[in-house]
Amino acid sequence: MERYRLWCKNNNEWEKDNVWIGLNGCLMTLRHGIPYPLSADTHILQRSSGKNDISGQEIFEGDIIESHVTGGQILAQNMIVQYGAYNAWCPVDKEDMENVGFYVSASGLPDMPLGPTEDYAKVIGNIFENPDLIRN
Repeated sequence: MERYRLWCKNNNEWEKDNVWIGLNGCLMTLRHGIPYPLSADTHILQRSSGKNDISGQEIFEGDIIESHVTGGQILAQNMIVQYGAYNAWCPVDKEDMENVGFYVSASGLPDMPLGPTEDYAKVIGNIFENPDLIRN
């Protein structure tokens, strides 16, 4: 079962109620036990990658991560977790290939698949609550 979180643009905070996508593709939540539709004009849906970071925290789209190596040294920081189409180098075919899925992007680095996050990634924030962590 896919998990989501929802950012409320009007209140600048995470929606606290359960969120799901209805059969018609509409964002839904429960308000006082009654299904309630949500608008993409006021809310931003982010899906879970299904992975955790090195401390066990679940990783979602829009999270900002650091890349650690064994011993805690930071290799790269301020990488943004995204979902969608991206190009990545294929060493077998020796060319960039289009992929679809979770990936990370960072200034000055090529887009990369998310990989085994429990081995290297540490969530340090997200694009909504910590926009100052995003480097251009």
